Amino acid sequence: MIMASFDKLDMATLSGSALSNFNKIQEEYTIEPQFKNKFNKAKLISTLCYPVEKINQDFLYKKSDKISIDKDPVFILGHWRSGTTHLHNLLSKDPQFGFVNTFQSVFPNALMFGKNLFTAMMKIFMPKERPADGLKLDPKFPQEEEFALGNIHDMSFYYFWYFPQDTIRIFDKFLLGKGLSEAQKQKWRDDYLRFAKLALWQTKGERFLSKNPPHTARVDEILKVFPNAKFIYIYRNPYEVYGSTFRFFKGVLPSQKFQEISDDQLSDNILNVFTKMYDKYESDKQLIPDGNLIEIKYEEFSKDNLGYLSDIYKTLQISDFEKAKPYMEDYLKGLGSHKKHEYNFPKDVIDKVNSNWSYAFDKWNYEMIK
Repeated sequence: MIMASFDKLDMATLSGSALSNFNKIQEEYTIEPQFKNKFNKAKLISTLCYPVEKINQDFLYKKSDKISIDKDPVFILGHWRSGTTHLHNLLSKDPQFGFVNTFQSVFPNALMFGKNLFTAMMKIFMPKERPADGLKLDPKFPQEEEFALGNIHDMSFYYFWYFPQDTIRIFDKFLLGKGLSEAQKQKWRDDYLRFAKLALWQTKGERFLSKNPPHTARVDEILKVFPNAKFIYIYRNPYEVYGSTFRFFKGVLPSQKFQEISDDQLSDNILNVFTKMYDKYESDKQLIPDGNLIEIKYEEFSKDNLGYLSDIYKTLQISDFEKAKPYMEDYLKGLGSHKKHEYNFPKDVIDKVNSNWSYAFDKWNYEMIK
C-alpha cells in the first residue's frame, strides 16, 4: 500500500483531500490536541490547493464522460500483507493494464492542472521506500485506490489511518454500508467509476487493474459498477499475515494518525477487521459470475510466479500473457535486493491468532501451531 506521507513536512496523506471533506471529518471524528497542528497543516494545504481542485474538477468531470472502460477490469483482493502488492506490481508490467499510480492516489483532485508541481513535491518529500518493509516508492508506481477515494469524498476505509480508535465503526460504515443512504452509496460508485476511467486514461492502459485490500469486503459494490469484473483473491498463512500487518501498521500510523492508539487496541482491530473482511468476502463471492474468480495461495504463488500468472490469464480469459511475460521477467530479476522480514511468533500471538482465526486455518489448509 501507499503510505506516501510527507515525513519531512509532518504531513498526512489527507493533505491531498478535497477541501469540502475537512468540515465533515471534524464533525465526525475526534482530533486529539497533540495532532491539531498536523491536521490544520493538511487543511491549509487543501485550502491553498482549492483553486487547482476546482479547475481540475471542471475539466476532468467532462473528460471522464468521454472515456469508456471497454474491457472487463481485474481486481486483486486479499488482506494486507498477503502478497497483493507483489502480484499487483507484476501484473502492472503488462502494457495492456492501466492502474492508479501513487501520485493519483494522493492527489486525485489535481490529475491535470498542477500535476507537475505536485509530482515534483512528492519526489522531494515522499520517502523513497515504504517505512515498514523497504519496498521502493515513486509517484509513477502502481498504487491502491483507497486513499484517493478518501481524498475525493469522505467515504473511505482508510480514514482509520487518521482515526485508528474508530477503525471498526469506519469499517462497518464504509465497507459494510451501515448508516449510508442509497444516495451516498451511489455517489461512491459514481466517484469510483470516474476515478477508474481517469486513471486508465492517464496510464494509457486498455484494461483497468485494481489492487485495493478494502475491496475484499466490497465485491458486491464493485459488481454494481462493473458487472463482469474479474477477481484474483490471494491468501497467506494467518500467522504471517498477523505479524506482518501489526508491524506494518505500527510503522505507518505515526505519519498518518490524529489519534493515539494502544498496541492492544491495534491488535484487536487487526483481529476483528480480518474476520469481518473474510466473512464479507465469503458471502459476496457467490455473486461473481462463473469463470471470473481465481483464488491463489501466497506460498505457492511465491514459488512459481510466472506459472501462476499464466494460470491467472487462462482462468480469467485475459489475453496476451506471452507478450507480457518478458516485462514480468525483467521485474522479477530486479527484486534480488529485497528481503522479506522473518517473524518469530511468541505464544501470546499464536494464542490470539488461533482463537480468533481458526476458521482460516481450516478453510485454507494451514497447520495451526499448538
